[in-house]
Amino acid sequence: MDQLTRDVVRGLISYIYGPETLRRLGNNLRIETSRTGGLRRIYLGDELVFVVRANDGRPLPTLSGARFIDKVVIVRREAAAFIRQGRSVMARFIVDIRNAIPGDEVAIYSEDGELLGVGRLLLSRDEALSVDRGAVVKLRHHVSEPNEQVANQ
Repeated sequence: MDQLTRDVVRGLISYIYGPETLRRLGNNLRIETSRTGGLRRIYLGDELVFVVRANDGRPLPTLSGARFIDKVVIVRREAAAFIRQGRSVMARFIVDIRNAIPGDEVAIYSEDGELLGVGRLLLSRDEALSVDRGAVVKLRHHVSEPNEQVANQ
């Protein structure tokens, strides 16, 4: 992998998820490409932290990568069981949305700081807090075990 590609990937992550995310990731990123040279996966050491969406090249965080991003949705404790089952995050369970706008990929945490999943934010913070019905985050990956805690929120 050449230095230009590394710089482009680092710039893309910084632009989409913020420079703080890039700082947390550090310099140990490994980028996997396809035979044609397209970006496929981004690893931190041996841990998969981002997958690259084929149609637009956008890096999407995995559950492992969720702990590095600042775009966060906080949900009530009682929502954790539903999210662990793979259900979308509903408006009535939203406590707060930080640093995210509709269309962003977000990490989903319970009020206790437990990582529950990652997904795409559908509504703005104001919209999500003002309605009582409907999906706010379309889940992409979820944690199925209740004891997986993330110390760095």
